[in-house]
Amino acid sequence: MVDTNIPQNSIDESNRSANIDTLLMLCVPLAVAIFTHGFVAVFNSILSIVTCMLFTSIGKKVLHSEFPLKSPHSFIIGLSVALLLPASAPWWMTILTSAFAMGVCVLPFGSPQKTPFVPSVTALCFATLCWPEELFNYSPIGESLGKMLLYGNSINKNLVGVLETLVGSVPSAMGTGCILALVGVLIFLALRRPKDCLATICFILAVGVMAMVFPRISTGRTISVIMELCSGMILFGAVFFISSPVTAPKRTISKAIWGFASGIICMLVRYVAPFEESACFGFVIACAISDYFDNLPLTRKEKKQIKEREPYIETESTTSVVPEEILDEIPDLFTVEIPELVEGPEIITEEQISYESESLESVISEENTVTDSEAPFIMGGDGDE
Repeated sequence: MVDTNIPQNSIDESNRSANIDTLLMLCVPLAVAIFTHGFVAVFNSILSIVTCMLFTSIGKKVLHSEFPLKSPHSFIIGLSVALLLPASAPWWMTILTSAFAMGVCVLPFGSPQKTPFVPSVTALCFATLCWPEELFNYSPIGESLGKMLLYGNSINKNLVGVLETLVGSVPSAMGTGCILALVGVLIFLALRRPKDCLATICFILAVGVMAMVFPRISTGRTISVIMELCSGMILFGAVFFISSPVTAPKRTISKAIWGFASGIICMLVRYVAPFEESACFGFVIACAISDYFDNLPLTRKEKKQIKEREPYIETESTTSVVPEEILDEIPDLFTVEIPELVEGPEIITEEQISYESESLESVISEENTVTDSEAPFIMGGDGDE
């Protein structure tokens, strides 16, 4: 991994801002789902959010997890699970899918920042394997785009068929049908977090290239691109999951390469999986390998940025050399030069002069003082003298 020397408080602030943006973006497909399905969309969303909050409380008390109760992740995960399910999903499937997302994909890792997968996508894989009939029961009338692509069927090539696809008139999950609403969310993401949106753009580009090169229908490559991008959870996952700062690589160039590779992986899984919608498995694989993309060779710009962020370390020198320019600027107000005491000129301060003079006077006074108990000693004379 590359050390970017970014303070931890700035990382936490960035994650908090990304969570707020995600909540605001999820409100757009939720509003469309409520307009389309009515009270059912509200009931399923509340049921999923309450389940996630309940498991958060259990994990806090029993497992002593680091996941705070007031964290917005419970709302994000619960609302994402509800929007990925059909409006006809039974209540028990909503509860079990949300419980799997929180109890299996989040709590064992301590917090959503430490989980290697997107919880709602992993929970959708669980629901796909356990209840495929209930999960893909979008509407009793008509077929979804994913099912049409699975059997090689196509929408009408006229303008009416394309507009019906864009406004979500075809059967789909609650939050993935209205493509125009998701495009608006994508524009908001590009304005708010352009670096995170880079991975999303590359993901969409890869899906379009794969749909054009390897179409699953025979009515034209353009219709193939429209159907692949508008079917299932491709665009929803590109906006909300590929752009997540938790699972995406940290470097800008790594985000772009990883986003393009994720689009190819999701399309390959779609080509070989027997399910109506299997892109969720591709998202799980993409999140699992995201860390490897941060180990790619550094670009020249990244090397320059890392070099500029290196802290200055002051090295200790063995000899202290004072430049002559600095010596010339030192004032000589409290200095005196005594050339007769030492060989060569030496700068002595006034305090040193006073201290040495006092010491010299004390020595002279001690030598001239003779006590009464000591008799004078005269060499060469008699003892009586």
